Amino acid sequence: MVLTLEKIKTPPKVSDIAYKALKERLLELDMSQLSDEGRLDERVLAKGLGVSRTPLREAINRLVVEGFLKVVPRKGIYVVRKSKQDVIEILLVRAALEGMAARLAAQYVTKTDIKKMKAVFSRFDPLNMDGKYAEYADANIEFHEFILKTSRCGKLIEMANSIFDHMRWIRFRAVAFEGRIKPIHQEHLKIINALEKKDPDLAERRIRSHIEGLAQYIEKEVDFLE
Repeated sequence: MVLTLEKIKTPPKVSDIAYKALKERLLELDMSQLSDEGRLDERVLAKGLGVSRTPLREAINRLVVEGFLKVVPRKGIYVVRKSKQDVIEILLVRAALEGMAARLAAQYVTKTDIKKMKAVFSRFDPLNMDGKYAEYADANIEFHEFILKTSRCGKLIEMANSIFDHMRWIRFRAVAFEGRIKPIHQEHLKIINALEKKDPDLAERRIRSHIEGLAQYIEKEVDFLE
C-alpha cells in the first residue's frame, strides 16, 4: 500500500515574520510625523511585535541592507529619509528596468492584458481629474506592476519590486503633483497604445520618457518631500 502524503511545510522563521511586519509598517509610515529624527526604540519594537531581540535584530539588518533603516553606533536605529536626489536616482533606475520590462511585455501582451490595462484608468475622466492624485497614484502603481508581470522576467520583476517598495515609501504632498496628473495620464495611454501595437522599441521609449520626465519634474518643481 502506498500512502499519498503532503510534504510538511517548514514554519516561517520568527525573524522573517518580524521583517515582514516591520517593513509593512514602514511602507505605511508618514515621514512627516516622525519625531526624534526618526529614531526607533528597539525595546518598543520587540514588545510591539511580541518577539525577542535576536529575531528583531535579524529583521532590522535586512531592512538596513535594503536601505529602509540605518544603525548608528552608540545612538540607535533610525528610519532613512530620502533626499530629492535619492528619489531622482530611484526613478532613473526604474526607467531603465521598466524600459526593458515594456520591451519584453510587448512580445507577450495579449488582448486581455490590454483590456485590463485600459480598465485600470477607465474610471478617470481627463476633463475632471482635479483632486484625484492619491487615487490615481494607486492606479499608477497597479499599471506599472502589471507591465512588469507581463514581461515574464522573474529577475527583472524582483529587482523592480525592490525599487517600487522605495517609491511606495516616499510621501509627496499631493498638491505638488496636481499639475502633472493629466500629462501622466496621457503618457500612460500612449504606453498602452505602444504595447497594443506590439512595438517593443516604442513601448520602451515611451515608458522611459514617462519615468524620466517625472524625475525631471521633481528636480525642477518639487522643493520638499515628506
